[in-house]
Amino acid sequence: MEPTSRTTTMAFPAELAQIGAVRRWAKAQLPELGLQLSDPLVEDVQLVMSEFGANAVVHACGGGRPDVELTAALLLTPSGVLRMSVADPGLGRPEPRNAGEEATSGRGLLLVAGVADRFGVDEGPDGKVVWAELDLPQAVRPGPATVVDRRQVVVLCTGAVVRAERHRSAVGMRLGQPGLDRIPAA
Repeated sequence: MEPTSRTTTMAFPAELAQIGAVRRWAKAQLPELGLQLSDPLVEDVQLVMSEFGANAVVHACGGGRPDVELTAALLLTPSGVLRMSVADPGLGRPEPRNAGEEATSGRGLLLVAGVADRFGVDEGPDGKVVWAELDLPQAVRPGPATVVDRRQVVVLCTGAVVRAERHRSAVGMRLGQPGLDRIPAA
């Protein structure tokens, strides 16, 4: 049997009040994807999903828009890469910036860069998907069983399909390589 990727998604209205629900959903979905929970993994996933969700609401949607639906997704590949993403209808691209000491925002993507192995943006006809990837250690990777939660859709697809649908990042960086230092301060 060919290894499979596992994906789960959650649609949510573009409201900051929903970000807590996105964090709780992400934590609940990790075991559904077959992952062993560990404090660093849960914290990293919740941080990324929270930052991407809040950025989508504030920057892509211009603030609270209950009429706009955003989509959070978690994808686990057979090679142990966990991709976290949020899709939104906005055209603007997130950019890391240097926030001053007194600034109350502007550090989110730098925090994401601190925990993710890669992150980027895929542009599409209906907006964009902002994503980050974690290369998971063997200790937290799934076993062969997949549990399907009645409330969430877990999609299994073959490795060949995942390769065909692999995201090509329009912007992305691998940590440890130059990149963030080239982005001008806001």
